[in-house]
Amino acid sequence: MNRRTLPVLTVLATATVHLLTGCGGESSEADEKTPGAGESSAETSASARENGEDDGVDRPEIEFPDDFTMTFAGVKGTDAGGEAAARDAENFMKSIQHAIFEGDPESAVYKFYVDPMSEAHEYAQFQVTQYVDHGWVLAGELRQSNVKVSDSKAEGARVVSFCSDESKATGKEAKTGRKVPDKDFGSPYISFEVLMKQAKSQKDLWRASKVSTERGGSQCAG
Repeated sequence: MNRRTLPVLTVLATATVHLLTGCGGESSEADEKTPGAGESSAETSASARENGEDDGVDRPEIEFPDDFTMTFAGVKGTDAGGEAAARDAENFMKSIQHAIFEGDPESAVYKFYVDPMSEAHEYAQFQVTQYVDHGWVLAGELRQSNVKVSDSKAEGARVVSFCSDESKATGKEAKTGRKVPDKDFGSPYISFEVLMKQAKSQKDLWRASKVSTERGGSQCAG
């Protein structure tokens, strides 16, 4: 049986939380023009994404230490809007890890990629808080594959789904670098669905609104 060290990104939800393709709820975008305003983390620097895309959106930098990587497979069979939604779903997931390494549950970086006060906002904050409170971070690699984009009934929204592979990631103590004792969390594969909504004031920016996870799950089949 595969031995795991940490429930990497599924502390909040271990089974499907929402049927995202049927979601139509609205969330506040009051802070949309000034993401991070009034937040407790240090002011974030803005830059274009590392892959060289320049869509006119000043995105905050996302940085990891040398012993951690997070990779996403490319998405196929979608239009430009779907590609943009998938890109920012990737940024959303990476921003959570960035905040964990920062040790900041109120990081302006992940808040840039969530609808304010949405369930995705709560999910990200909870994940970061759990790691920071325990003094944990990750090392190794998180691999996201089988990335797909589907339509949502909510206007200006897409559902981005993918499989996350935890098998090459391990937990360690942030201060000492000591490995966290192994625990068995079952399958190292987790299916994700992230409801992404197009920002009203910046059409090239997509923000996470809801998150659904399932250990194993259809996105990881085969």
